[in-house]
Amino acid sequence: MLRKIFQDLAVEFYWLKRDLLRRWPLDTPVGVVGIIALISGIVFMIMIWQGLAAVFRNLIPWVAGSQVGKVYWSSVAFSLKASFVFLIFCTSLIVFIIVKLTSKR
Repeated sequence: MLRKIFQDLAVEFYWLKRDLLRRWPLDTPVGVVGIIALISGIVFMIMIWQGLAAVFRNLIPWVAGSQVGKVYWSSVAFSLKASFVFLIFCTSLIVFIIVKLTSKR
């Protein structure tokens, strides 16, 4: 009984994958750059929320004099990481638009 259920699910997933790949061809340059843009956008959004959480963690209990350096360097590290991910996101978005506009139909 359980084997039959798994076989039915395998058949359903096969047809779902086939329909998705036919509708959205992800092995083309547009698909690859789109995936990179989507993933980098999600990572950038997660990093922004982590940065906001770090700001609230550091500001709610007022920072003592011995922790000022720690807060400063954590903000510098966050800004470097966020700017790097934002640069990747913007570049991939620009490349996606260029590839999308120049691709043949």
